[in-house]
This record gives sequence, structure tokens and C-alpha cells, in this order.
Amino acid sequence: MFMVEKRKKWKVKIERPEEVYGDPSSYYTEEEIERYARSGGMKRAQERIAHRILELLGLKKGSKLLDLGCGVGFTTEVYRKEGYEVIGLDILPKMLEKAKEKGLKVKEGDMRELPKLFEREEFDAVVSASALQWIKEREDIEKLVSGIRYVLKKGGKLVIQFYPKSQKELWRVARLFKKEGFEGEVVIDNPDNPRKRRIYLSMRVK
Repeated sequence: MFMVEKRKKWKVKIERPEEVYGDPSSYYTEEEIERYARSGGMKRAQERIAHRILELLGLKKGSKLLDLGCGVGFTTEVYRKEGYEVIGLDILPKMLEKAKEKGLKVKEGDMRELPKLFEREEFDAVVSASALQWIKEREDIEKLVSGIRYVLKKGGKLVIQFYPKSQKELWRVARLFKKEGFEGEVVIDNPDNPRKRRIYLSMRVK
């Protein structure tokens, strides 16, 4: 079951790139990727999220991780440095070029097509930072959830950090994971501060 903390309802009022552009390839132009890759603030923010993800995972070093939506490799690099075997996945080749420059192991592909990209029960855990909010359609989220279940070992873990538009969107996604046989909790850091709020789905395969 999912542990749910009762709090006042919230909804993000500002428009964000995933709502304006709809597709990451439309937003992340070569110029935007260069800006993103050089951003020290973005790098530090993603590193903090990666360390929090590892804290929630609680897996021994050496475990095999799949980092969905790895981008230029800010989070993937943290997992590698912390002693995990990690493969990053992203749909944008220009992002992956930046990750490869760091010597990271990455693969180009759509996170909605995981069974076509990886073997069954290949990973101890699946992680993701700041990417899931780009997937909006229920059918696409269902494909992602099913694919994650496919690539995870029995008892495998999952921690996804993302930016849902509202509590309604958050619980809609959480219920789809529950329907596919996951159990766990929704973790909300800084729940009463919209600017610092960070939301994580932390769960395992039953």
C-alpha cells in the first residue's frame, strides 16, 4: 500500500516547460542544452536530489541502477562516484554527448520503451530525477510503469523524483504504480514551501 500524508491541497500555478512545449526535444535545443550543461546551480541541485534518492533507496554499493532521463549526467555521475553500477537513459542525443564526455555509461532511448532496450530483471533499482513530469498521457505512464516492472529484479526498488502539477496528478501517477504491483510511499520534502518542495515516489516490487 502507499503511505499518504494528509496535507492541504496544492497546485503549481506557474507554467513550466513541460506544459508549454509538451515534448523535451522542443524545449531542449542545442543552445538550451549547452546552457544547462554549464549551469553550476543546476548541477548542484541535481546532485542534491541524487544523494536524496540514494538515501531513500538504501541499497548496497555495487547494485545496478538504471537512471531514467539522465540528461547530461549530473545524477548518473553521483551514482557512479558513490560506487554503484549505473546506466543512464535519455531520449536526447545531444544531452547524452555531454554525459559521454564525463565517461558515463549511457544509452539513447525512450523510457516508455524499456522492454525493447533492456533485459528482463536486469536492474536492482530504477531511479529518475526531474524527468517524469514530461510524460502526461495515462497510456504513456502505464507503459513506463510496466517497463520499469519488466527491468527490475524481484524485490527491486524504485525512487522517482519529479514535479507533478498538483496533488491530483501526483496521486494519479502513484495509483498506476500500485496497480502494477508496487508498494511504498510518497515522500515530500519541504511540503509547505512551493519553491523548495521535492516529491519522490519511493517503492519496491511486491
